[in-house]
Amino acid sequence: MSLVIDGQTDFEFGKVGNDSFRALVELSPDTIFVICEGYHAFVNARGLALLGARTLTDLQDRPAIEFMHPDYRDPGAARMRSLTADGTPLQYVEEKLVRLDGTVVDIEAAGTPLEFNGRPAALIVARDITERKRAESELAAAQQRFHAAFRHAPTGMAMLDATGSITEVNPALEALLSAPAAEIVGGAYWDWVDVADREQAQAAFHVMADGTAGTCEGDLSFRRADDRHVCLRICVAPLADNGSFIAHVIDVTAAKATERELVHQARMDPLTQLPNRAALLDQLARALTKRLTRVAVLFLDLDDFKPINDRYGHAVGDELLQLIAHRLRRAIRADDLVGRLGGDEFVVVLASPDCKQRADALATRICEVVERPATLTAGTIRVGVSIGIAVGTGVEYDATGLLAAADTVMYQSKAARR
Repeated sequence: MSLVIDGQTDFEFGKVGNDSFRALVELSPDTIFVICEGYHAFVNARGLALLGARTLTDLQDRPAIEFMHPDYRDPGAARMRSLTADGTPLQYVEEKLVRLDGTVVDIEAAGTPLEFNGRPAALIVARDITERKRAESELAAAQQRFHAAFRHAPTGMAMLDATGSITEVNPALEALLSAPAAEIVGGAYWDWVDVADREQAQAAFHVMADGTAGTCEGDLSFRRADDRHVCLRICVAPLADNGSFIAHVIDVTAAKATERELVHQARMDPLTQLPNRAALLDQLARALTKRLTRVAVLFLDLDDFKPINDRYGHAVGDELLQLIAHRLRRAIRADDLVGRLGGDEFVVVLASPDCKQRADALATRICEVVERPATLTAGTIRVGVSIGIAVGTGVEYDATGLLAAADTVMYQSKAARR
């Protein structure tokens, strides 16, 4: 049965209805070529569009092989000879074609031998894969950029699977953990976390992995291969929809140490290195949160300190305050608190059921140690101290109120002594 398409050619396609076969060929989503004696003998509408032609005639002024990209012509010609001369079917291969306007398109093609008007020919079915190849190329380039960034990133990075196991690390993370990749890959990342933080790290990862949270991050203590402990900030996030994750790791050990030092400085009196007013009130408030625990506050004010400053100068006054602070530290127990409010005022905090009795005894002890002669650069100096004691619980007082009560008692005591 002969089929005539575009009035160009007749050829045998088998026993199929002419109209049905024509519709099948023309509506095919694939390009269909028939090549006979090196020229296009038939091209469907999809094929004409692929090559940028309006009719078959536009393609017949040169051999079909010249529509192939020069890099593919020799192997293409060999495959065509196998099809037409040897009758060997062509399995799908990827090739490049050059359109009439000179642009290049990527195709994948397969072929089968057939007879065309009694002559050997080839039926070629091809599909335009230009966009797919472009997408693959862009994806490959993106992956190369990602892996280059991953390898050369100045911060530690690791790839994790859905269980939290490490599948890949970069050199920066090897340096952070002081271990080669071979020792890191394969285990869960929390295996490197200190025992105290390990359960927290594992739980946070699983919450993120099951979709409850978008990321998991935090500052954790890690144990390096050389047994050094470092504080690392880690942020883990999903990498794609394939269940893999990426972890970014930064060493914040120095930053944490600086932060602790700044906090220490903000809560410490720089002259005496005792807790300052803010630290004292914070610790007193903490003690009073246990609402039934009795807390005693001793409010200390040095007697006649101003005349010492006026006579000997502030440097000697500072030297005396440092000596008094040292004596107070040695006078209290390890679980008691002493701090400097400012000027020549100090506070001692005791929290225990017997704090009232202890406060009375400690007040006597403090008077003894403070009033001892102080040997300073300016000579030997003596100073007295007035002490006010207030005792209460969190039900009766807040921190400011209990401190004010002790202050009031101290001034009453000072007035009485005068």
